Amino acid sequence: MKICKEALPYALFWGILISVSSVFSFYILSVLFLFPFLFTLFFFRDPKRNYKGDENVILSPADGKIIKIKEENGFFFISIFMSIFNVHINRSPIKGRIKESRHFQGTFIAAYKDKSSEENERVEWVVQNENEEVEFVQIAGLVARRIHPLKKEGEFVEMGEKIGLIAFGSRVDIKLQSKNRKLLVNLGDNVKGCLTPLAKKV
Repeated sequence: MKICKEALPYALFWGILISVSSVFSFYILSVLFLFPFLFTLFFFRDPKRNYKGDENVILSPADGKIIKIKEENGFFFISIFMSIFNVHINRSPIKGRIKESRHFQGTFIAAYKDKSSEENERVEWVVQNENEEVEFVQIAGLVARRIHPLKKEGEFVEMGEKIGLIAFGSRVDIKLQSKNRKLLVNLGDNVKGCLTPLAKKV
């Protein structure tokens, strides 16, 4: 399986510790350092995914568990919590052009708390096409403290195309119009980025 290039500095750090420990015959330490090295490779895995289904849907931008669903003022608000065991690559929910990409400095409280949406470090994306626009937010968490954007404002993206990555546990919020839309997921559902439709046109 492919590994994201963003894994390199983390893997290199643990790899150096393993090498130095081995050179000085600290084999127990070498074995201990091997575990975070392997976990780094696991965390930054990049499974190949392509969406070939109905284009009249909004895809999940992330792997994880749905921890919040709210309908308010003509919009659905959906929050997806990503544990350290989920794939952390985030993807575009629709086909279109990146209208906005904004980075906000912030705190690093636990991502499952509601206030993390407004207080934590985050990157807000707006993707727009001729029919609609969808906003989603990458939110850093207590452990996740680094957001890696993979696209820029003005670029065109396909449905499910990689748009960013968050390192080590986090949250993604998505906002979409509720008019003529039917939700396809429920609170507590596990979803996969690029593969799970969140809503469809009706």
